[in-house]
Amino acid sequence: MDTHEIVDQAALDRLVEWGGVKLLREMLRLFLENSRVRLNAMRGVLDSGGDLDEVHRGAHSLKSSAANLGAMRVSTLAGRLEEVAEAGDHDESARLFGELAAAYDDAEVRLQTVLEEVEA
Repeated sequence: MDTHEIVDQAALDRLVEWGGVKLLREMLRLFLENSRVRLNAMRGVLDSGGDLDEVHRGAHSLKSSAANLGAMRVSTLAGRLEEVAEAGDHDESARLFGELAAAYDDAEVRLQTVLEEVEA
């Protein structure tokens, strides 16, 4: 997948328009620091067969933060996971989580590169 398909550059440009490179840098840092923790917590719940409320909350949060940074595949999959987890479907939640985690890995690489570029 092309890196331009992974992250929508227009979303990143919008953040720069709204708050300069400083805002973009801060949003990237927060996303990269918090999203992996959120994903690991969701994975733990799914692996243990735990209550899907945490998966629902984590997916909801990831959906909007990913959209803000233009990681639209991550946002879309997180939105689907949010709905499925809210419905209590553990098997489908686990399947969607696998897709979400793979999409996140791709987006993380691209967003980390952008962060390194704006910190240079």
